[in-house]
Amino acid sequence: MISLDKRLNTTSVATLTSIALAYICSYIHPALSIIALLLVIPLYFIVQRSHARYKLLDKVWHLDGAWSYVFPFAIYLVMGDLTRTLLPGFEDYHIYITYCLRTVAVGYILIRYRSMYTELASRRLDGISILIGVVIFLLWVGLEGIYPMFSSADVHYDPTIFDTAAFGFLILVRFAGSVLVAPFVEELFCRSFLMRYLIDSKWQAVPIGAYTLGSFIIVTLFFGFSHFRWLPGILTAVLLNLLLYRTKNLSSCVAAHATANLLLLVYVVCTGKWGFF
Repeated sequence: MISLDKRLNTTSVATLTSIALAYICSYIHPALSIIALLLVIPLYFIVQRSHARYKLLDKVWHLDGAWSYVFPFAIYLVMGDLTRTLLPGFEDYHIYITYCLRTVAVGYILIRYRSMYTELASRRLDGISILIGVVIFLLWVGLEGIYPMFSSADVHYDPTIFDTAAFGFLILVRFAGSVLVAPFVEELFCRSFLMRYLIDSKWQAVPIGAYTLGSFIIVTLFFGFSHFRWLPGILTAVLLNLLLYRTKNLSSCVAAHATANLLLLVYVVCTGKWGFF
């Protein structure tokens, strides 16, 4: 029987290859993009049987044991572009379709390979995680409108444009995505994998919460600028980094992140300030 990590490696390479082909084919004809995505099945078996024969493919296949972090984060990032590629002409609904697909796809990956995330085994949490989450929420709300933005959002996640049933469903999806999925995928990639990889390419030997100035700065900037609201994103990264250094426990960062996102969700629903989404 193929081990879980080998299955993940093969799935990651095959899936991301088919997505890349779909992007390329979209410049020719949208229908070809769908065909390219369907190639994921034969690609899976091709990669599984032949990766060891080719040095470069084998190196990508192994990826220093990082696919369990890179794959869900990559799917999390590309889902929006993939939706636009496959569904031209439905621009008004892309943000909702994307969020639903992203939540389901990434959530499935995290659950399917949950046994590989041993750094989340600890359930030891303290009040400071919740406190940091509250502070992060206050930063996101309190800084709104007082710092320059590098771009403007074309659309927002505003479920009030739909009927009552769809509104309730989309709020539940937003809860699942922002509270149950995003904190895990972002913390696993940024503060478990990336922070350790920046310290040493043999990152699995680096303990959770290890500190170097370079990894602190790069992770802070990467996390901050990967968010539309870059300033609170940067400050959030600083707080979560410091929390990790203090607790040496990634679950504390996940809890703080989830707390902040939950409070923001409640705030937006209660105030109707959908621009935060």
